[in-house]
Amino acid sequence: MKKIALLSFLSILTLFLSCDNEPYEGGIYVPDANENNDIPDDFQNSFSAKLNGVDFIDEQIYTTISEGQGNSDFIAITGTRDTYLSIIIYIPSDISVGNYYYDLDTILDEPNLNVTYSNLDNLLESGTGEGSITIVEHTVSNHHIKGTFECVVNSQNGSVNRITEGHFNVVY
Repeated sequence: MKKIALLSFLSILTLFLSCDNEPYEGGIYVPDANENNDIPDDFQNSFSAKLNGVDFIDEQIYTTISEGQGNSDFIAITGTRDTYLSIIIYIPSDISVGNYYYDLDTILDEPNLNVTYSNLDNLLESGTGEGSITIVEHTVSNHHIKGTFECVVNSQNGSVNRITEGHFNVVY
């Protein structure tokens, strides 16, 4: 029995020692600055807000574009803090410069125009806000959007979270 265990151990050890990290040969899309002529090479996405009067300092900024059918095309801009807290802005991918107000009623007509707050540490504190999003600049061809936002999120547990002084300037 000891010989079988030793033989198994040596076989596994040999397998691990003989495996090299093979380079990935598939294609990985990395945006080229030349694709966005109006965006400087050193451009960095920015996202900021105050959550209940305290700076919401983002650790990560994620941008996504979802292209589906009809009015389901949207851009999602996410700022995260502490791995648990996120503020997510949903806007239609063809949105133009202007002020947009939303509440729980308008979200039914325009589901991709809102701001949500997510607390993974306490999901009952999460929710969709009522407020406004102002688009200052949007160049669809360069996938660049800039704007401001604010809202009040009434969460499932009865807590109220105020998101103020929100700004974003991203390439998606």
